[in-house]
Formats: sequence, structure tokens, C-alpha cells
Amino acid sequence: MDSQIAGACEFVFKNMKTAASKTTGRSDKPQFDLGAVFEAVVNAAAHRDYSIHGSKTRLRLFADRLELYSPGALPNTMDVENLVHLQSSRNETLTSLLAKCPVPDKLRVNTDRSFLMDKRGEGVRIILDNSTQLSGREPEYSVVGDAELLLTIHGS
Repeated sequence: MDSQIAGACEFVFKNMKTAASKTTGRSDKPQFDLGAVFEAVVNAAAHRDYSIHGSKTRLRLFADRLELYSPGALPNTMDVENLVHLQSSRNETLTSLLAKCPVPDKLRVNTDRSFLMDKRGEGVRIILDNSTQLSGREPEYSVVGDAELLLTIHGS
């Protein structure tokens, strides 16, 4: 699973736009905050509903946004409005394993974390804060047909 997470993050890095400005030296501005993308991909892999036969986590990259679909409705009493305040793990065994899985070297530039998951419940806050700071627009969570969680991160 760590290679799938790394592959998804690398896909975004290779295919997103990077704006550059030059005043006193070059300054690059990526289209997406890669720390937020890392958190989003890890969360999608860790918290999706694996019992839905034939479902897949999907990442779509557009000129103005990134969409990440994670199979399964939100667990327990969670809804998109309280995602940032509540923590729930649908796959406790998987999240425990991800908390022991080291971040691949090629992704270390995107996070200061040593392991893929830290289990502190701060992933959604990191996604919202980092993405909003970069693009000026807050990412949006929505539930699609009670079957998928969709995260839309707007590009800068």
C-alpha cells in the first residue's frame, strides 16, 4: 500500500502546474500543497470502505482542481461539516499498520512525518489549512450518493 500512496503523490507532483516568479531570485508556487495531497491520499487509503466489492479509490487531476474519491459513506455519526473536529477509523488494523510504515524517501520533502500515518486526527485540518493558504480556497468534502467521499482541492 505504501507504494500506491507514493505513486499517487508522485503522479500529482509530476503532472501539476508550477508557477514561477522572479523578483530577487526564482520563486516557485506549486498548483497544490504536496503535504495536503500526501495527507489526503493516506486518509483515502486508510479510511475507505474495503467491503464494497469492485470499488476503487480514484484520483483525478484537472487544470483547476484535484478530486479524490474514497469508497464508502462517512462512518458513525460523522458528516462533512464535522470531519475536522471528529476522528473515526473504519479500518483500525490498517491505520495501525500505516502508523508503523515509514514514509518513502521520495516523499519526505512533502511531510515532516516519519511514518505514513500518525493517528493524531490532524490530517483533515492539515489538508484544509495548507490548501487554503496556497490557493485561497478551502477544499470541499462531499458525499456522493451515500457511497463515496469526494475531496476537491482547488489549484492555485
